[in-house]
Amino acid sequence: MLWARRLHLRSYAMAVGFGSVVVAERNSRLVRLDAVSGEPYWDRRVEDCWGTPVIAGGHCLYLSQAGVLHCFDLATGQPLWSRPGLYLRGHLTVSGSAVFVGGWRGYHPLTRVALADGSCLPIDEAATAEAGPLARPLPLWVEPERDAGGPAVLVAGAARPALLVMAASGVVLSEWALPQPVLFPDAGEGYRVSADGRVVFLSGPRTVMTFHPARGVQVLWRHVRDIHPLPPILDEQTLWLLDDTGITVVDVDRGVVVDEQRLPHRAVHTATLTANRALFALADGSIIAVDRIGGRSAPARVPRRVDRLSAGEDDLVHAIGKGHLVTFRGFGREGDDDHHQ
Repeated sequence: MLWARRLHLRSYAMAVGFGSVVVAERNSRLVRLDAVSGEPYWDRRVEDCWGTPVIAGGHCLYLSQAGVLHCFDLATGQPLWSRPGLYLRGHLTVSGSAVFVGGWRGYHPLTRVALADGSCLPIDEAATAEAGPLARPLPLWVEPERDAGGPAVLVAGAARPALLVMAASGVVLSEWALPQPVLFPDAGEGYRVSADGRVVFLSGPRTVMTFHPARGVQVLWRHVRDIHPLPPILDEQTLWLLDDTGITVVDVDRGVVVDEQRLPHRAVHTATLTANRALFALADGSIIAVDRIGGRSAPARVPRRVDRLSAGEDDLVHAIGKGHLVTFRGFGREGDDDHHQ
């Protein structure tokens, strides 16, 4: 463990990037921490600690559960603007000069505001009208073809088997049919991006698919059991996924299951990728690393259950749970393995 911080309340609001960790704590305080040392740079008052933070370039945005969208200067914490009236929007994504808000649980449609000042911007509302609850839109870059391209977001809902690429301007650039709607948890994290730029997601409970702006959608793997609604992890040819029996490791190039690790039902709460390994946080407060052939590290333990793992820069991993934030470096490196029986 590199460092730890008490949060005092059950907050899962965390954003990682640009050498920083931004976390909401103490009911109404947003704090920027140094990712390596855990030392605070600044803190600012917000409405609550149950919202959604995002780091985007030199900006830090926070959408509080009370419905106020704040924008701060990441370096100084200086408030740049705030916009109220966004209650129960949930999702927050920045792409280019636009901020996309809404779609969580289908309570409110996806809307768009300006990153510069929070003013309302137009959006193609009809494109997502029948999509139902949305996965949190994923920012991406589309290579220009003729006049289209640039910053965009990936949009999909639980009620429609389609994947949309929407430009930062709010206009739909392309639409891809899927076998089934994208499957995602209530929090809305439906996508995971691999190192080669492929976006991995679930189409229904048993089909793993990828999307790439230049290649469109492809079926990557069809599983024999229902997969939990967490985005699978893909690194080169290795796929890690989670079902009711535990963790399955797949070599997608050969189309074979490399290893299966049995775990208690609903034992895993969150996962991430670091150093060519998948990390899984278990219900008992332990974190394990599983490599490409099923080699498993000795578990690290934290004071309480981890609800979210996030891989940062320089081999850092940040784990947040009820009342605590813990940071590791070099978790599960070569030489630490204890291959399971």
